[in-house]
Amino acid sequence: MQSYRLTINDDWFYLSGDYNILALKAALAAAVHNGGGFVDIFSTVSSQISLLITSHSIVKFETIFTQDLPDVIESMPTVGLSYIDDDYWLD
Repeated sequence: MQSYRLTINDDWFYLSGDYNILALKAALAAAVHNGGGFVDIFSTVSSQISLLITSHSIVKFETIFTQDLPDVIESMPTVGLSYIDDDYWLD
């Protein structure tokens, strides 16, 4: 069974194999055409993510197969790298 990995700039998200990729591509293209906009996606861990897409966004779709997917239970993140600066935490 196949699935998809969506990469936007340096962040990546796993999408299920039954995800409507054509509709997502159309929504991403429409956001760029309109000068930028938010596009909602649902990752394989059932989380909704709103992405701000602009003409400077780098978008890549990869087809991957189920045996190549990481185990959700493992400590590996299901989204790409994210960095939190300790200075932004509220005291």
